[in-house]
Amino acid sequence: MRHPIRLAATGLAAVLAVSACGTTDVLHGKSASQIVQLASTSVNNGSYRMTMHGTISVDASSVTGLPPSAVSQISSLLKGATLDGTADVQSPQRLRVTMTMKPVFAKQVVMVLYDGAAYFSEDGGKTFGDAGSFDFSGLPASPADQVALLKDLGQTLQDRGSTTRNGVSVEDIHATLNNDYVTQLFSKLSAGSGQTSQLFKQLGPLFAQAVSLKDSTIDAFVGTADGRMQSSVSNITLSIDMGKLLGALAQAFGGQAGGAPGLSGVGGAMVLKEDVTATFSDYGAKISITKPTVDPNAPAFPGGGGGLFGA
Repeated sequence: MRHPIRLAATGLAAVLAVSACGTTDVLHGKSASQIVQLASTSVNNGSYRMTMHGTISVDASSVTGLPPSAVSQISSLLKGATLDGTADVQSPQRLRVTMTMKPVFAKQVVMVLYDGAAYFSEDGGKTFGDAGSFDFSGLPASPADQVALLKDLGQTLQDRGSTTRNGVSVEDIHATLNNDYVTQLFSKLSAGSGQTSQLFKQLGPLFAQAVSLKDSTIDAFVGTADGRMQSSVSNITLSIDMGKLLGALAQAFGGQAGGAPGLSGVGGAMVLKEDVTATFSDYGAKISITKPTVDPNAPAFPGGGGGLFGA
């Protein structure tokens, strides 16, 4: 009779020892691509909550051929711009985002994405306007899109090993973005049927010649205990050759842009930098997103009608 008791006690001790040491690692032996695949399940097949913080800046100091006042206006356009927000995610198709993007949006805004449609509120979600169809045409605008981007970069993924982030043991999966990403992005932007997609079908190949990436990376931090995405950090720096950009516009519009007074001698690069951190939590939370009722008197979506990005 002693042996079953002794075995049970031994088994219990082993379980307690494993729990105490925190040695559970569901990522052990998996490649970087397999870890990203596992993380994609956590943001595609369940509910969770998310927080976001980002900074955006533009540097036009190396642009030549423009009046100093114009350069100053470009530089101040996104000077000190910040993005802060939270999101309740029921599924990739249903989520509610509350955010500020100063100074672009003067007020806190609420965006509800519901089965392909988008709704926009400037009064804390009391009244909603119709923001059109939700079609970012391949932009990594949602958690699921971010993971999809990492999966597309499968061959460039690097496993930087385990670390601790926000008190959780995670594996750091790192990817460096190169100019192939720019080409792929413009290709995705032109794949839809909206007005923006039609514009990029015409201008995308030309714009791709003017835009290059520098020092741009994405890191996904995946929990070693459960394989869930815990946080992601993207650092994107775009360098835009102003001479090539205006040349592309001139070619697209029959020389009108390039022939405009004072623009023919423009050169140098404008640099746009974006750093965004997203944190994921409360996986499996009871989250139910309801379809908002459109109020015809609600403020219009910034930038005019026709959906997001004119889609």
